Amino acid sequence: MKHLLACAAFAFATLAHADAPRFAWHAPLAIDGTHAFYRVELPANVYEGVVRSDLADVRVRNGDGEPVPFAFVPVPSADRERAPAADLPLFPLYVDRDARDLADLAITMRRDASGTRIDLATRDGRPVTGQRLAGYLIDAGERHAPLAALTLVTSDTSKVDTRVRIEASDDLATWRSLVSAAPLLALEFRGRHLVRDRVELPAVAARYLRVAFVPAAHAVEIASARGEAAPRVVEPARQWRKAAGTADARHPGEYLFDVGGYFPVDRVTLDLPDLNAVAPAVLSAAWPVATPSRGAPDDAWRHVVTSVFYRLRQDDGETTNVPVSVPTTAARRWKVRIDPSTGALGGTPPSLSVGYVPRTLVFAARGTLPFELAWGSAKATAAALPIATLVPAFDARTTPATFGVASVGAAPAAPAFDALREPPDVKRWLLWTALAVATMVLGWMAFGLLREMRAPPSGDRDAEPPV
Repeated sequence: MKHLLACAAFAFATLAHADAPRFAWHAPLAIDGTHAFYRVELPANVYEGVVRSDLADVRVRNGDGEPVPFAFVPVPSADRERAPAADLPLFPLYVDRDARDLADLAITMRRDASGTRIDLATRDGRPVTGQRLAGYLIDAGERHAPLAALTLVTSDTSKVDTRVRIEASDDLATWRSLVSAAPLLALEFRGRHLVRDRVELPAVAARYLRVAFVPAAHAVEIASARGEAAPRVVEPARQWRKAAGTADARHPGEYLFDVGGYFPVDRVTLDLPDLNAVAPAVLSAAWPVATPSRGAPDDAWRHVVTSVFYRLRQDDGETTNVPVSVPTTAARRWKVRIDPSTGALGGTPPSLSVGYVPRTLVFAARGTLPFELAWGSAKATAAALPIATLVPAFDARTTPATFGVASVGAAPAAPAFDALREPPDVKRWLLWTALAVATMVLGWMAFGLLREMRAPPSGDRDAEPPV
């Protein structure tokens, strides 16, 4: 029985040792300061070396070789950045007293050393002397971002109740209406003030704006105008990989690409080899799956996106399509199908460019230095915690700035490529062996018990037979 218990203890110890995953690559993590948490942006060689597309075979260890808790920071989304309001040049427009509004008048702007001058004239060219304030001309300047709002500050802040029409133009000749009758208010009553001087605009990128008081509305003096640019969408910084295409001889019009790792791709584009090429294409990606018949990994192609890619000649060079947004896809192998009948490509295969936002890992600085990053294991399973579990009250907008920064150093030793191969299922064999040994022991015990039951009592064997 003692030998049996010793064998069982040895089997369980071997089983526990077999469950510990080995990793192909190890790299030191350099840290600065004494923070509770550190963040590290995963470099490209991590995506190239992992076995699992979900980064389940990534670990962080301390100087004693112990794993430390870690989590992945959520991928940042596109942010909306709003520029501060800017003061815009403002020019009053005066018309004859019998003129109804500014619609039938031509506006000319002249700039010289003495400044900027605005001239009004009728459509037939007669100058307008002007005795009545009919509106204002605003020079919005050479703006790349369209205006989303206009603030008109009146000189009188206590008795303003009027409405204005706002129009836009790029050449002072052709005008398009933006707002038909926006109220301007500046009222005071018993020490209380009511001000409404901000007019929201449909996002417009125009050089000039014309503010006209609507018919029957009271004209007021406007002291200043401020323009607010529409929020600008700021995409997170992406890294790009380019893979050469290989024509699939079995399927004309299909091209295969290997991007070299499980990168979290969310932008793709085709780099066409010829000018003036337009290629309607279907992109697919390969996910590793288990083939039931062989039990070996195979590839299952899944549709990612259908889009049109182009490369066209222009007078000042060439233009290409913008990268196409796709659902985040972590796959090494990609396939592009282009209908050969469209004549989109010649004999040279295209190249595939993929963009991705690198993942950021956060770990708790538990244990002794130095910390290390390990990755690449066929046996490892997911160990990352949810970010809200690792970092209580985590806020993606503010909390990452409080983390210390860790940088990945060079690997100190050659990679252990055997960790990338699927190891034998020691656990299964040990369990089957233990079951077989237990069955043999039970059989031997049962056989011994059966022999004892069949043997005659000792008193009966000593008695003499009857005469």
